[in-house]
Amino acid sequence: MNLYRAMLERWGRTRAFAWFGRRVLTPLDLRFKGSRLAPSRLGTDLPLCYLTTIGRRSGEPRTVPLLYVPGVGGAVVVVATNFGTDRHPAWSHNLEADPNAIVEISGQAVEVRARRLDGEEWERYLGEFSSVWPAYETYRARTDRNIRLYVLEPG
Repeated sequence: MNLYRAMLERWGRTRAFAWFGRRVLTPLDLRFKGSRLAPSRLGTDLPLCYLTTIGRRSGEPRTVPLLYVPGVGGAVVVVATNFGTDRHPAWSHNLEADPNAIVEISGQAVEVRARRLDGEEWERYLGEFSSVWPAYETYRARTDRNIRLYVLEPG
């Protein structure tokens, strides 16, 4: 692991990073979508996807950058930590209202259907996320809400 990523992982556990991530990194990731200049990828090789859901109130497409882990059969799994805040992220509410979405990885967009994980699957994938981005354990400890995980299956 490079020094830059190690520093990010350490800073990633702080509340300051949560604020910075929501207010600065997310908009910058969207601005540089698909580029190696996307801040979440820059020098880290973190697995970044872009999830587009339909806003449950607006009916408009909403895109967010998210880290992911590979699932089975071309599926990807995403986690709705919202940096450990007490509210679920808006994109997870959108998936609850309409599980059809689009996930883009390395410029390849695929229509997917989301399914919320629980039980053994939830435990297994949460562990995988913690190995990709150790701050997920901090986010989980920071909130009393149940962290949602979704498998996004092609089709």
